[in-house]
Amino acid sequence: MSGLFAGNIAKTEAKALVTQGAYAKVQARSEVLKYKQQGIAVMDNILATKAAINARAGAGGIDPFSGSARALSLYAEKKGVNEIYTSRDGEIMAFGTGEIKAMQYGLQAKGVLKRAQAETVGTIFDIGLKAASLG
Repeated sequence: MSGLFAGNIAKTEAKALVTQGAYAKVQARSEVLKYKQQGIAVMDNILATKAAINARAGAGGIDPFSGSARALSLYAEKKGVNEIYTSRDGEIMAFGTGEIKAMQYGLQAKGVLKRAQAETVGTIFDIGLKAASLG
């Protein structure tokens, strides 16, 4: 690529890389939302499980807030909380991955522009040398 034309091509390539970085962020945020929805579903499941345990215990004449009914309820909470933490870890990793990808694309864009600048300077210098040799 000629140094004089490198600037326009490099700008186009850099814009494409920046756009890819923005898209990586959008994808990451989409993944974060999926993990948040997963966490909400887990919380809904915990509540439904606890309600079922309480209803069955109450229907059987058992105090739902003590004994084995309470133990089952606590077990459901513990399992659910572990799933929620896993979901939150997924959110953090998805967001971080998107940010890192966006930064990488940004650095690539800067590199493309720097390379084009160097090629342009080299071409101008080369033209100057050729002009000086002519006359």
